[in-house]
Amino acid sequence: MLNHFLKGPARRYRGKMLSGFSLIELLIVLSVIAVFAFLGLPVFRSYIDYSSLKKDGWILLSNLRSYRELAVVEHFNYKFDFDVNADTYTIEKRDPATGSLIGTITTVSLDNNITGATDTSFSPRGDTDVSSVITIRSNSSSDSLTINVFSTTGLSKISSS
Repeated sequence: MLNHFLKGPARRYRGKMLSGFSLIELLIVLSVIAVFAFLGLPVFRSYIDYSSLKKDGWILLSNLRSYRELAVVEHFNYKFDFDVNADTYTIEKRDPATGSLIGTITTVSLDNNITGATDTSFSPRGDTDVSSVITIRSNSSSDSLTINVFSTTGLSKISSS
């Protein structure tokens, strides 16, 4: 008798012991899983949106820090030219004496909206001519990130709002 309980659910069919689940039991389990998935979907979607926003912010911050360092090492100006309408920014290499364009390094397209940005140019000393604030807002929620670039040092930091 104890051996019967250890094997799990069993049924008899024409004298043979059958084990498994009925169709009704499987449908009930699947419907419970579907309800839990449906209830968890909005939370998961907001997590995905916020992760995308953070990714865009950290990529921009990383580019700002890298090209500030490159401006010091190579003795050139590097300018970040923001296009708020297209949600892109272009990194340009410029001559420090004349400010003329030497070449366009890259254009980066963001998944989220750039709602406010001041063009930023790093000099060979590592500083910028003006402090700038760059704001990135999520496409589907009210979350946003702000990146501050300080003029005297050229250092940048990110904060969520």
